[in-house]
Amino acid sequence: MLASSPNLVAQSLQPVQAIRDAALAAVHGDAGAQAVVAPGLRLAACSQPLVAVANSPAVADVRCPDTPGWRLFVPVRPAPASSPASTAQEITTAAAIVKRGDPVVLRARLGGTEVRMGGRALGQARVGDTLNVENDSSHRIIRGRLAADGTVDVVN
Repeated sequence: MLASSPNLVAQSLQPVQAIRDAALAAVHGDAGAQAVVAPGLRLAACSQPLVAVANSPAVADVRCPDTPGWRLFVPVRPAPASSPASTAQEITTAAAIVKRGDPVVLRARLGGTEVRMGGRALGQARVGDTLNVENDSSHRIIRGRLAADGTVDVVN
């Protein structure tokens, strides 16, 4: 029975690629667009089709209509123009920079609870820098620190 347990757990998780696909379809992302979802994200599998709506031209609201369901704000970024001289390090460094106006995902943690919401960067930042972000739904200005995965962790 123990050998089959990991398979049961894997079957009850929503595939991350399905979330990415729904986000891209919602914002009508071009062929090179990239929906930014952490590969280790673990959400309950949805028994119904995912519902995705564009919150802005670069953020999709993806949700599972099950009861209880879940909701996730997914930033969608255009593909960077590639050049033959680009290296993997340059691509990684470019992805780690947020510019004013870029869509970001705000992440607030309290105890074992984590809340994510869509926002827009109000300045430029690199990983580890603090920046102000405007919350897309409340329009409040929130201060946060840019994480390596591109999310902004709210600081108190």
